Parts: sequence; structure tokens; C-alpha cells
Amino acid sequence: MGAQPIADPVLNAAASCIRRKGIDNVSLEEVAAEAGVSRTTLYRRFGNRESLFTALLMEGAKPFREWSHKILIGPGSVADRLETVLAHAILEMQHVGWLDRSLHSGMSPASARLFRAAQADGSTGSIASVLASLIDERATAAGVTLDDLTGWITDQMIVLASGEMWDEERLRSRLRYFVMPVLTAACEPPVAAMHERLDAIERKIDILMEKGA
Repeated sequence: MGAQPIADPVLNAAASCIRRKGIDNVSLEEVAAEAGVSRTTLYRRFGNRESLFTALLMEGAKPFREWSHKILIGPGSVADRLETVLAHAILEMQHVGWLDRSLHSGMSPASARLFRAAQADGSTGSIASVLASLIDERATAAGVTLDDLTGWITDQMIVLASGEMWDEERLRSRLRYFVMPVLTAACEPPVAAMHERLDAIERKIDILMEKGA
């Protein structure tokens, strides 16, 4: 999915540079030289390195976004579908060479913000519907927004992807213990209440999907 080659030669050149040096150590001049284009051409197209790297993140994630959309609108509970998407997103992050290199060499705060912004831009359609459905009345009363939730999930993904190399089973166990309770049952620990809340979320998602169809 996300590890597939990127067709755009300039973005491919950027990926090669980042794979060698990490996202914080690559300039537009280096990408231009790698791509065999002039610096002026690169600046005219992207304006700055942040726009270039955002484009790389968005383009690289396209296959995964298409796959995750099918999972999120498919069968199974909300919790199971969301866990599957998060687990595979983190595994993908560790198998995309340029992104894994940046995560394990340490992202600066500016690069981390760039990654969060790209994730927010990509969190549309089915994923946005699912995340929005997880914001209940208590969360709304506390001022929690969709941007807050998306940012928090992205932070968890960065932390997990920048650590040890995961296999799917162990990663899912971490998600079930640390992340999924916050997303699906933070306010109602009793099992019966949790199932009632998940059923309500299912109904909300079905309505949202029907409206978006």
C-alpha cells in the first residue's frame, strides 16, 4: 500500500533524499539536484520544503487511504475496524523507507507538526465520519474537537511507529490496551455500557455513510 513507488519523479527524488538523511536534513536544493530539475522549477511548484514534504506524505498515503476506506465502511464493529486501520497504518509507516528513517532518526517539532497537518488533511471521508462519531456529549462538553482527536491519534501513531519494529499481533495488543479504550470506552467502563455506546456509534456511522453515499 503506502510502500509502493510514487509515480511523481520529484516526489520520488524527495523520498530518496529523506531516506538517506531524514526529513529534517534535506533541502529543496538537494531534492532539485536529485530530481534533475532546476531549483526555480521546484520553488515554482511547491514554494517551500514544507509544501513539498506535505505533498510527499499525501501522495505516499493514497493507496493506504483507499484501502482503509474499504475497511472502515466494511463489516465488523467500529472498534475492530478502527483498530485494523490504526494497526496497519503504523505497520505501513515502519515499512516506508523514507518515513521510517525520519521517525527513527527523530523528528523535530516542526516536522512532527507537518506530519500531523498532513494526517489531518488526509482524515476526510470515512475516517472523519468514524472519528466524529467517537466524540460524545461529555467530550464535546470538555471542548474536544475532531482536530484534537485526530492530533492525539497521530501522536500515538508517531510514538508507536518510531519505537521497536512491530508484528501485527503485538501491535494490536498495545492498541487495545493503550489507545482503543480512549477511543471507544473512555467514559463508560462497565461492559454493558460500553456495548451500548458502541451500538450507538454503529448507528451514527451508518447514518453518516448513507448521507455521504
